[in-house]
Amino acid sequence: MIETIVKIRFKQIYRALIGLGLIRIIFLIGLFGFIVFVLFIETSKYPDSYYVTGLTALIILMVHAKRQDKLFLKTNFDNYKRICFVEYLISVSILITFLIFHFQWIPLLLLLSALYLIIQLDLKIKKRNLNTKLQQFIPSECFEWKGGVRQTLFILVTLWIIGFCTAFFIGSVPIVLFILGIIPFSFYEKGEPYQMILAYEMGTTQFLFHKIRMQLLLFSVLTMPLIAAFLVFHFERWYIPIAEYFIFISLYIYLILTKYAFYEPNSKSTSAQIFGTIGVFSGIIPVFLPVVWLLSIRFFFKSKENLNIYLNDYN
Repeated sequence: MIETIVKIRFKQIYRALIGLGLIRIIFLIGLFGFIVFVLFIETSKYPDSYYVTGLTALIILMVHAKRQDKLFLKTNFDNYKRICFVEYLISVSILITFLIFHFQWIPLLLLLSALYLIIQLDLKIKKRNLNTKLQQFIPSECFEWKGGVRQTLFILVTLWIIGFCTAFFIGSVPIVLFILGIIPFSFYEKGEPYQMILAYEMGTTQFLFHKIRMQLLLFSVLTMPLIAAFLVFHFERWYIPIAEYFIFISLYIYLILTKYAFYEPNSKSTSAQIFGTIGVFSGIIPVFLPVVWLLSIRFFFKSKENLNIYLNDYN
């Protein structure tokens, strides 16, 4: 039965790749090869092997929390946890191979233990819609943030307060900034109805710059007080939150351009999700950040071409 599920997964991946087109597949193969090469180098030394292992476990945890087929697996398979474990093992098989090759036994043990613990978790993300006066300060045209904050307000406020009140701990604000930076990624997953794009009454370039500007403004309002609090206590380490801030700015610009480069009204584009995931991964590991910048330039022109169908009258 596990073999059947694995075959289904490979077929799903195959169909997603076919939808990308030949040129993008070639690009992804090249990028994948580069990532594999970097993983091989990073897993050969301490403490980088621990960082890679921890980041991989975090990504798997996020995937496990958001996957929507857990109810199906529970209903149809008694050994659904084993199925999840095998899927995650296959997903990180390259990393496991490199850890074994470099005799990194402790990171390997930590990774396998993390995978085992993750499949034991029955994570259910309950989306609670909250309407508060705080959300009234979000501009109406930032509907992504209005919808996203409505579902994550409690988490955002709790994290912000914890980060601000514990800024005297050197690791507090950077960790909170990282989590707060990741949460808005989900705000741009689904393409809005095309009527909402038309409502801006802007040309394509003006529209894209407006979306980017508003995203950066809202993120800055959210994070600048935390950065200021960090600088008060740890000014000699000023580069830590500043670097995080600029990395997330690069990622937000990339994600917005990716969304509209593959924009499909009222749906989630498979291509946008794949390239968005690659961008997030590239941003988390700074050595890949130039990839995000280059793809942002490419997707800017592709976004203009894609949105001209709807906004050409305003150009």
